[in-house]
Amino acid sequence: MPDQPPILPALSDDAALQDLTLEPTLEGMTWDVPAETFADHVVLRPPNALKERSAQPATRGDRSGLEAVSRAEHALELLSAEFDGWMTAEIERLESARKAYDAQRDAANEAALYRSAHDLRGQAATFGFPLVGEIADGLCLLMETLGPAAPQPHLDRHVEAMRALVREDVRGRHLPLAMEIVDGLARLRADILPKTPGA
Repeated sequence: MPDQPPILPALSDDAALQDLTLEPTLEGMTWDVPAETFADHVVLRPPNALKERSAQPATRGDRSGLEAVSRAEHALELLSAEFDGWMTAEIERLESARKAYDAQRDAANEAALYRSAHDLRGQAATFGFPLVGEIADGLCLLMETLGPAAPQPHLDRHVEAMRALVREDVRGRHLPLAMEIVDGLARLRADILPKTPGA
């Protein structure tokens, strides 16, 4: 194989290093936007058209933003149907994990139940079920605090309550029975969780 010239000159060659130095030449350059020139760089400040537009008050009869809002609302409605399916799937996963943990209380089944409850704690409000999120938070608290000592009937009550709220499509605090369920589970937890000092 014939000798090929090196891609980069030897680094010990000072003359070669001087040839590699890339110094920006800023003198005489013009910019279409406001700019600050420093010794080794330029900061360009493009205009913020969104900021300017948002500061303009809407004029009477201006309907330019209504179409965008209407499209966004329609997209949310379409997603809402998907959210319902996702929520049902999450509840089914939680129920399967609960049954497995009830049948065999080992670390793997406990982790699966906790993970499912934890996911619901974070996602339920996004899916439109904030009360389910509150109950999932309580279930996580039970498992975090008591671990394997968490009584199975208490875990069951939390899972059953979440299933019922999703099945009955309870999405808010407007139903007294739903609030009674949430409050009853909070009392159930308070009866078995260790009391914090000063509480």
